[in-house]
Amino acid sequence: MNESPEPDSPVEFTEKKISQLSPFDRKLQVTFVVVDKAESRTITSRKTNEEHTLADIKIGDDTGTIILTLWDDTINQVTEGSTYVVKNGYVNVFQEHMRLALGKWGKLEDTDEVIDLESVDMNNDRSEEVHEDTRRRGPRRGYGGDNRGGDRGGYSSGDRSRSRDGNRW
Repeated sequence: MNESPEPDSPVEFTEKKISQLSPFDRKLQVTFVVVDKAESRTITSRKTNEEHTLADIKIGDDTGTIILTLWDDTINQVTEGSTYVVKNGYVNVFQEHMRLALGKWGKLEDTDEVIDLESVDMNNDRSEEVHEDTRRRGPRRGYGGDNRGGDRGGYSSGDRSRSRDGNRW
């Protein structure tokens, strides 16, 4: 199931300040200033074995800061001290820390709005907060396991492996 709309379909984005972001927020619009543009690094995709460039960009507004993860050509679209807006962005949790991301349908745009670096709340770094990734990873109940119930997964629970008189099948 594709959660993202087609690129040309009209979408309502939720405009939020950085302090209002929560893990796994979707369809966001966030206006920010680039606080620090870290060195990019090259990684290899596990799925396609292709190389990609990745950079963690520290961004901020008057309510806090967060890391914005940018890939490939989008890295060169930002400069330190300039103000931009992310449209259709989302928040993910990577190694227990929140990150703002563009994703497939997200856009990074210039804006006429100006946020001064001096006005950024550097004491509220949302990427430093620890968040457990509560999305289920691995097999869901009913897939795998030995079908004996209990906490081992499987289709049955506890007493279903016994007949009505209490004897095993």
